[in-house]
Amino acid sequence: MAEIFVFPADAPLSQRTGINAAPRPDGVPDAVWSAVESVRTMPRVNGIQYREIAVPASLADYGIGVGLTCNQDSHAMPSQPAARAADGWIMLLYAHEPPVQWQSHWRCVAYARMPLPALEDNGLTPAMYWDDMCDRLVDIDPDSISGTVTVTRDTTFAAPTETGSSSLPVADRADCGCEMRVSWTPIASIDGVLDAGGQIQLWARFIHAAYQEQREQEDSSVDR
Repeated sequence: MAEIFVFPADAPLSQRTGINAAPRPDGVPDAVWSAVESVRTMPRVNGIQYREIAVPASLADYGIGVGLTCNQDSHAMPSQPAARAADGWIMLLYAHEPPVQWQSHWRCVAYARMPLPALEDNGLTPAMYWDDMCDRLVDIDPDSISGTVTVTRDTTFAAPTETGSSSLPVADRADCGCEMRVSWTPIASIDGVLDAGGQIQLWARFIHAAYQEQREQEDSSVDR
């Protein structure tokens, strides 16, 4: 796995302190480096693929960015259609002089795109997904959560058959999905140390749970 952190491009690297020690850029606060180490040692959620993503320098002084994808299901039967992937990302931002609304040097910004089971495509969906997400966030300031939930509908068009009477594409199927954009302030220790790995894991578990729910609903429809 790639190093999961992004530092300012002009930050000079310190000398290694040991043969296997990771380089620590000069000037990086202890709180930030502790967060990086917590990400390196965090346990992975089975079925989730992790990758490093860049954090825009305009967002904060330092950032940790991780992309997450869940699209593997070892229990699916060959005759069953593959479940659509659920994916997203999370960025942990650190600012020397943070915006007042952060109430901390740290801020988490996250995105998730999840398939939406047909049974849940209704007016209650945004509130239902938002409540489920909030229930999964731990070690955060509950009053700091903000964001949006968007229900999407993508229609796939198939080319008409050669013998068809119409030359226009035919709507084949409509896939529904849910997109969430969320930010919150995580709770750090009094000296600013944050369990960044724990914050990444809670978002990974949320994405994984959404994928599993869609897989189970598709399995049920096949059985019927």
